[in-house]
Amino acid sequence: MSLADFGYVLILFSFITSTYSCLASFLASKLRQKKLYFSAKVSATNSFILLFCASIILWLSLFHHDYSISYVYKNSSLDLPKWFLISSFWSSLEGSHLLWTLLLAFFSTLAIWTHASENTYLMPFINGALQGIIAWMCYLAAFHCDPFLAQFPPATNGLGMNELLQNPYMFYHPPSLFTGYTALAIPFAYSFGALCYGDTNESWLKTMKRWSLFAWIFLTIGIFLGGRWAYVELGWAGYWAWDPVENSSFIPWLFTSSLLHSLIIQKKIGHLKRLNISLSFLSFFFSFFGTFITRSGVISSVHAFAQSPIGPNYLYFLCTLLVIAGVTYSFRHHHILAVNPGRTWKISKEASLLFAQFLFITFIGIVLLGTLYPILSEIILDDRFNVQAPYFNTFAPYIGFLIILSMTAGNMLHYGSSRTSGSLKTHITVLLISFFPTVIFCHYGQVFESNGMNFILQLFGVTLCFWSLVSFSWQLFYKLSKKSKSFRINLSQNLPSIASYFAHVGILIAILGFLGNYRGVNQLSTLNVGESANIYGYELNFQGIKVDSQDNMLLYKAPLKVSKDNKYLTHLYPARAKYPTKEELIHEIDFAPSFFHDIYVSLIDFDQSSGKQATVEIHINPTVKLVWISGLILVFGGFLALIATFKKRKSILLGV
Repeated sequence: MSLADFGYVLILFSFITSTYSCLASFLASKLRQKKLYFSAKVSATNSFILLFCASIILWLSLFHHDYSISYVYKNSSLDLPKWFLISSFWSSLEGSHLLWTLLLAFFSTLAIWTHASENTYLMPFINGALQGIIAWMCYLAAFHCDPFLAQFPPATNGLGMNELLQNPYMFYHPPSLFTGYTALAIPFAYSFGALCYGDTNESWLKTMKRWSLFAWIFLTIGIFLGGRWAYVELGWAGYWAWDPVENSSFIPWLFTSSLLHSLIIQKKIGHLKRLNISLSFLSFFFSFFGTFITRSGVISSVHAFAQSPIGPNYLYFLCTLLVIAGVTYSFRHHHILAVNPGRTWKISKEASLLFAQFLFITFIGIVLLGTLYPILSEIILDDRFNVQAPYFNTFAPYIGFLIILSMTAGNMLHYGSSRTSGSLKTHITVLLISFFPTVIFCHYGQVFESNGMNFILQLFGVTLCFWSLVSFSWQLFYKLSKKSKSFRINLSQNLPSIASYFAHVGILIAILGFLGNYRGVNQLSTLNVGESANIYGYELNFQGIKVDSQDNMLLYKAPLKVSKDNKYLTHLYPARAKYPTKEELIHEIDFAPSFFHDIYVSLIDFDQSSGKQATVEIHINPTVKLVWISGLILVFGGFLALIATFKKRKSILLGV
């Protein structure tokens, strides 16, 4: 038996052990057999260990260039740097599916062995749901996307990894996104367990929030890393195009964001329990729905894998998941009761949170309709119509502005009361203070140079963002300035508020960055050696094509000397890259970042014989840096909120 055959056998045994664990868990819940459930937990752990060993075998095969394995042959080559040999594991369908399954098994194992003591009675249902999903994933890995499929006869060299994926951001982007997707399985399973048992408790709520936050953090990391990859790799000077696969990661993020806000309402007033269960179902469902889009080829995307047999199987799973979740909810939801069900909603912090849910769900509907419209139009009209970015950009600014208003109002209000923090004088002062950074930002960010509707949208958006930012800052200062025994105690007691502050400030800074898309400029220039292109006050002087080598690629660089007002600033080196396993040339852009805008250049064409002429596309991209800064702030706020959930935690380790 070869090492590849052994890896396949490990996946097959993982399918068997996870199937047993699923069935044994549900049987244990029915018969109330602790020993049977313990064997299910052990079997679930064994399933993870088997998948881990199979993954190690695939990695070893990639590092040792074992081209007797089809996956290794198609996704690596002798010239591929070792750094990318690691990421070639998830560079195509079979490997990424194995990584997804491995992460799902890991988080499931972690969840069933480290649960809170109050949730013990739910665990057979939770483990049964998780292992059922893992069993299905293992079934796909074994029978529809085998990463150890033989390549005969074995080749002496591989075809190489997709050139677009040979980028450092692709080392982190897929694992981050997969971590977020798989972590969403835990809130889904806890919601399924709550429905089966017929009740929730405080520990259930804490666990739901903890795992939802963890998933949200990694979804955020994955989305921003994906945007950064698109910005530096694809050469179109953007980071978000409302591509179907981008949307398919954004929708679970929106659902999870909605779930986190809804969990706060449940914690404070005991309402929205059923909504939280529904949101956790939908978050998990759409993580797999996005995978179906990626794997099936039903929608065209630069990110999508080619059509494969795994696509229909994902569709069968999604339909099965909908039926099981729908039937379970229909028959069991009446057992999940709100505290004080006759309570009347009025203007308050919880009402603003509820309005935020409405905005999130509305935005999800808009994005989902635009994403699925090509399929729907083909079914209904027998003709496929693709929805482009203008459709989404028509709605996004207004939804964003309403979200700012909602979260700012909610931050000022109290639970159960329409009373606001601070006097009218305080709120007027906050508004006046926000005027100064608004004017400064609009001046140095060239917002005043826009005109028409673009100017109105930007001015209103910038004003709204800075008013909200100053308001959030004042509210946090007010809370931290209260007298207490020590600053450390005060900081600890207000950690959730600090986390909330950073998360919401991250959203505000992101919107400031997004508004820069309304005032970007670009220019296409064909230059001979010594000639210059002038744009936005900058002069870019072409100095002739230079040939260079880096790692496994040959680079045709077009050096551009950048100056402004006759003062030298920097050199930019946009290039086209030639990889040994491919004939076509790939974009390698370069850009000069600054706080208010980037100078972004891609090499469109060049004279390969003399190297004395080049066509370059130059973009001035305003406030892109704010987008990347906002991602860091969002993730920091998420981690602070996650840390806050572990305060005063009562749990059992290795509990049965």
